[in-house]
Amino acid sequence: MASFQLPPAFFPENAITRAELIYQQRSAKPARRWRRWLNAISKGLIIGIVFILVTMLLVASLTERDPTPIIKLLGVAPPLLILFTLFYDLSLIFQTISLAANSISREREGQTWEMLVLTGINARQIVRGKWWATVQRQFPRYLLLGFIRAGASVAMGVSILASSYYYTSNYDVRMQLPHPLSILISVFLGVLLTVANLGFSAACGVMGSVVSKRSSMAVTRGIANQIVLSLIPAIVALFIFSRSYNVSVRYDSIWQSVYTVFGIGTGSLFDNGYTMLSSFMNVHYQYVSAANFVPIKPIEFDWIFAALLTLVWYGLLIWFALWRAEKRAVSALATPVEK
Repeated sequence: MASFQLPPAFFPENAITRAELIYQQRSAKPARRWRRWLNAISKGLIIGIVFILVTMLLVASLTERDPTPIIKLLGVAPPLLILFTLFYDLSLIFQTISLAANSISREREGQTWEMLVLTGINARQIVRGKWWATVQRQFPRYLLLGFIRAGASVAMGVSILASSYYYTSNYDVRMQLPHPLSILISVFLGVLLTVANLGFSAACGVMGSVVSKRSSMAVTRGIANQIVLSLIPAIVALFIFSRSYNVSVRYDSIWQSVYTVFGIGTGSLFDNGYTMLSSFMNVHYQYVSAANFVPIKPIEFDWIFAALLTLVWYGLLIWFALWRAEKRAVSALATPVEK
């Protein structure tokens, strides 16, 4: 049986990829034993909290039970998980951009770029080889982050403030839980968006690396590339919304769905879908009558399509960043790609 293989034109397994991956692995400083033990214990605790939160919400949705007592029992763990997730995400983005930004600027600093160019390897093989090596190096960490994000989304969706309001209100406030499939879909999409952000950060780093002779400048440009490329689609979407959204559209269900998908799917580039995925896990507290109350929210397909649109945006932005990097590599005397 033939093994599954990614398209080599975009995910090359060439000498450039192998050499860069080996260099990144060897250049990483091994952590001391006490630090490895501390990391392992911390990772186990975090994974345990995430498993409890996701399982709690899933069981509550299947049994139509209140999940907030378990949130209260966990105390400060859910808020700390949210803060840790944001910090870990930002640190991984910086690590990824730094690794990718150092990949080509290191060649220029060490005066080996000319030798690499003279081998006849074209600009596409160099750029995509460096990018793919960085993605492979960081992939296990981002996969873990994607799982941790599921717990953070539950912690944000089932907020302590909302549960306190639910118990102290004297009005007829009822709890509406997310659909079980929405929870599973949210976990899956969270992992996909996290991995897509890995590819995007690595592409932005390589893009900044080609035009920089120093690694520090390459990292700065890589961070600027990610911020700018994330903001431009969101600004364009906001401009289109402000120009075309009117009263007639507001009451048209089809156009409302289109605007929701386009607006949320594009704006999610800025926060990598944190707000969007939390909405899947969100527990509503509403003033409702017993006649029209539904304890389980229906699956929100508009939000699912918005997440898929965000993935499409990531694919386009990764392609654009690598394409620009190839053009800049050719300007730096790399062999152009034969048409």
